[in-house]
Amino acid sequence: MAHVETYRLRDGGKRYRARWDGPDGRARSRSFLLKKDADRFVLEQQRRASLGALYQAPPETLGEFVAGWLDRYALRVRTSTLARVRQVLPHLEVFALVALDEIRPAAVEDHVAALARHAPRQAELALRVLKQLLANAKERGHVVDESVFRVKAPRRDQPEMRFLDWDEVEELAANTIAPYGNLVLLAALTGLRQGELFALRDRNVDLDAMTVQVEHGAYRGELVPVKTRASRRRVDLSSTAVRVLRRQLLARKPNDLGLIFTSPRGELLNDDNFRHRVFRPAVRRTGLTGLRFHDLRHTYAALMVRAGAHPKYLQAQMGHSSIKVTLDRYGHLLPDENRIVLEALDTIVMHTADGLPGE
Repeated sequence: MAHVETYRLRDGGKRYRARWDGPDGRARSRSFLLKKDADRFVLEQQRRASLGALYQAPPETLGEFVAGWLDRYALRVRTSTLARVRQVLPHLEVFALVALDEIRPAAVEDHVAALARHAPRQAELALRVLKQLLANAKERGHVVDESVFRVKAPRRDQPEMRFLDWDEVEELAANTIAPYGNLVLLAALTGLRQGELFALRDRNVDLDAMTVQVEHGAYRGELVPVKTRASRRRVDLSSTAVRVLRRQLLARKPNDLGLIFTSPRGELLNDDNFRHRVFRPAVRRTGLTGLRFHDLRHTYAALMVRAGAHPKYLQAQMGHSSIKVTLDRYGHLLPDENRIVLEALDTIVMHTADGLPGE
């Protein structure tokens, strides 16, 4: 019968030991720092025991489990998502020979922390993938240490947003080899992501209606559907953006896909090639050290706020999943209208009452 017992360390510290009988009838135990974790673990063992063979999965190491998990995972995610997960998996090699039920939160936390010192984003992704793996293992009947699910990635500083003024955008475009200056201008005039601009085609553009329809992005030389429902959107164009698009349609390379922006060979643009051969040299020539292409999207948001765009309209234009995302990222750019509201309140009060109570 599963139960929890208390014991003390030599230094007087208290620990909690969960004891239970495994599917093979052998007595097993596991120690916990917190009693609530030990109690939760015991309840899970009791639940599994009551369900019997349904939860009796043969023991596997993480490395053995990953192979089958990847095959199943590939059936429900996009190619780009699967590729990113494959890039992350080498960071979990340290656990490849460890049995699923022997992966401990302390080891996970230490590994993630060490990785975060030189690759914080990869550490965050590695922890996320490991949790996905263990969650699926649990669903398939493996015993896992659920404390791993409560391990948190080290805090990662978000890259600081950069906003250009329009003169800087034009200078950057002028310093970008033709015809990719048009790409720079359109990024700052539409807020489209780099991959969305690379994937833009004739069928997505309606110059008469002054709109573009965002349906695809570009990933490793392929057109892929955009990730979310919000990302699939119609973006309204300004007259300036329409002029840039018309100019680009005349300058582009003919291509079978009808792409608006292409490589010099008329193919889908490659992210690495564009960054190293086109964008970074233009940034250096302009003297905008550290500027990322994504900062042109931030620039669009700043320009729209200056133009008086309502946050809800900005959300729709940029393809954010919620107004909260828009406000969290760009709310500090919105004008402070609180004083105007308070003055309006004064006007209402003064108009409806001669004075305040007690005067």
